[in-house]
Amino acid sequence: MLSAVAKTAEILVQREEVLREFELMYVVDGTMPEEEAAKVAEGVQSFVSSHGTIVKVDPWGRRRLAYPIKKKQDGYYWVVTFEVEPEAVDVLKQQLRVNESILRWIVTRVEHRRARKAAAEPEVQQAPVAEAAPAPAVQEESPAAAPQPEA
Repeated sequence: MLSAVAKTAEILVQREEVLREFELMYVVDGTMPEEEAAKVAEGVQSFVSSHGTIVKVDPWGRRRLAYPIKKKQDGYYWVVTFEVEPEAVDVLKQQLRVNESILRWIVTRVEHRRARKAAAEPEVQQAPVAEAAPAPAVQEESPAAAPQPEA
């Protein structure tokens, strides 16, 4: 019985140590003032930081949407890179679905992109370059020493 408890504790410790890097891009309603959009972004970032660590926040500002979403033409864009346990992403997704100020969002796992990029660009191994031997010295021949063609 003790070994089963020890194994369970070991599994829980391993799960806690598994942090993955994710990237969240979301668009906040562009009809609201910039201060309110910043408050929505703060709320999202505080939620993410409560479940993990934020690596980078990149506010893109107000931009025109490619197509109308919920009859809105503009939106405030943010990209947040963060590290959390994979289970916490489901909780984050649920919070993003409930928030009516967020028009669109997407969460992607960063390691997957890095692995695909590395696979697409195979590492080129170069053969070791041998040191070039010094070229033999060439002496210029004088016209008198050159063989004369026979007539």
